[in-house]
Amino acid sequence: MEKLPDVAGEPLSGVVVSVSRRTCEVEVMTGPRTGEVLDCAYSPRLVLGRESLVAVGDRADIHPMPGSGWLLTSLEPRHTRLSRPGPDARNHLDIVVAANLDTLVIVASVDRPRFHPRFVDRFLVAAQIGGVVPAIFLNKCDLDVEEPDLSTYRRLGVPVMRGSAESGEGMDELRQFLSGKWSAFAGNSGVGKSSLVRALLPGALPDVGQVRSKDGRGRHTTTRAQVYRLSDDTRIIDTPGIRELAMHRLSPREVQLYFTEFDAYFGTCRFNDCMHDHEPGCAVAKAVEDGSIHPDRYASYLRILEGLR
Repeated sequence: MEKLPDVAGEPLSGVVVSVSRRTCEVEVMTGPRTGEVLDCAYSPRLVLGRESLVAVGDRADIHPMPGSGWLLTSLEPRHTRLSRPGPDARNHLDIVVAANLDTLVIVASVDRPRFHPRFVDRFLVAAQIGGVVPAIFLNKCDLDVEEPDLSTYRRLGVPVMRGSAESGEGMDELRQFLSGKWSAFAGNSGVGKSSLVRALLPGALPDVGQVRSKDGRGRHTTTRAQVYRLSDDTRIIDTPGIRELAMHRLSPREVQLYFTEFDAYFGTCRFNDCMHDHEPGCAVAKAVEDGSIHPDRYASYLRILEGLR
C-alpha cells in the first residue's frame, strides 16, 4: 500500500486558480493568509472519477506538510462546470475546463474570424449542460463590417453585449456585468478573449495572437485556463480555444431540450417521438418556415443532432 504523505496543522480553504499535471495553485480564501496563492501537490487520497481530478475554480482544502510545502487534500462538489471530452474516448473521462462558474461569456467577433451562429449555439448548449448562465459579448465592433443581428439571442433571454477590446467600447458595461461573479470567457481562437482580459485588467499579460490572413482564423494563445482577479469578488477565467465541448454525453433526443424556442411546440407534432429533422407534420419545422424560429438556430440544432448520430 502506498504510504500517504504526512500533513500537519490546520487546513486552509481556497480556490484552485491554476492546474498542471502534478501540482496546482490555490488562492487562500479564509483566515490570516487570505489572498495568498500557494503551490500544492495532490494527495493520493483524491480519487479520479468520471471527471478530471482538479479544475480551475474548484473549492479545495489544503494542509501544510512537515518541513515545507502544501498538499491539496479534498475538493468540494462542483456546482457548475464547463467540460470537454477527454483525449481517450474509451476511458469516458470528461476534462473540466473550469468549475463553479457563475456565468460563461461567449466571446464572438464581427470579423476575423467572421461571426458564425453555429459556434455560439454550441457554446450555449454547453453552458446549459454544465448549469452555467450564458451571456454573449460581440467583440471587434470597431471594424468596418456589418454587425450580425443578435436579437434572436436577446429574445431567448441571453444577455448580449457588444464592443471592442481594441477601442475600449463596451468595457464598462462588460465590467459591470462581471462584477461579483466568477466568469469564464470562451470562444473560438482569434475572437479576442485574451485581448478583453487585457482591456479589463491592464496589469494582466495574457498572450495575444494575430489572426491568420489566409483564413481569418486565430492562433491559440491561451494554452490552459488562467484566472484573473478584477476585484475581491470578481474573477475571470480565460479558457483555451475550445472547438469541442460537452456534447458527447447528450443523446440525440436530448438535444431539443437545449433549444428553448422549441418548447412551445412540444406535443404538437404529428408524431409523439418527432426529432424535428425530417418527419412530416413537424411543428418545429413549420415554425421555422413561418419565421417563428430562426433558421440559423434550427440549422445549429440539426448540425448538433447529426454529430451525435
